[in-house]
Amino acid sequence: MREEKKEIIKLTSIKLLMTLVEAAEKTARPFFESSRIYRQPIRKYLADDRYDKTKINDRIQYLKKIGAIKIVIENKEKFVEISPIGFKKLKEFSSKIEIPRPEKWDKMWRIVIFDIKEKLRSSRDSLRLKLKNLGFIKIQKSVYIFPFPCTEEISTLSKSLGVEKSVTIFIAEIIQGEKEIIYKFMKNRTLNKKDL
Repeated sequence: MREEKKEIIKLTSIKLLMTLVEAAEKTARPFFESSRIYRQPIRKYLADDRYDKTKINDRIQYLKKIGAIKIVIENKEKFVEISPIGFKKLKEFSSKIEIPRPEKWDKMWRIVIFDIKEKLRSSRDSLRLKLKNLGFIKIQKSVYIFPFPCTEEISTLSKSLGVEKSVTIFIAEIIQGEKEIIYKFMKNRTLNKKDL
């Protein structure tokens, strides 16, 4: 039970870090030049109705204790600011999620569909970015496709972002526009001639 609690704290802490990183993804300026863009008001987290205030405060204190964030008070408002250690931890976590390539493609498609509310926009944006980085191809607004088994990895990712109930994974044998999709995966080198 203690290990399970640690995992929950770790995942919800990563969610907090990911929210802060949303601002970082939208700017080209380096961290040391513009640290204010990596801030979020604490009231934003306290307003999140999925968690009670005590749990949010516990998460903030946990992240502060491990050096991933710092608390900044400005104009009588408290902000959470991601630290260089926090960026490193987040990068380490994100880079750990990888989809192993099988020897040969099983000719099945993995389709990830999500419908994430606007109030969880940062999680939605982070999910889109990670899917793209993993090599998924967007076929509609919130629909991504991949040729290899990835259910476990996508489940882990969606849990870490706190959106697991809004993400669905399908496995399909046939998909409309398959030739074009195969071409795109060949072009980005996810699939090769041996797979066909």
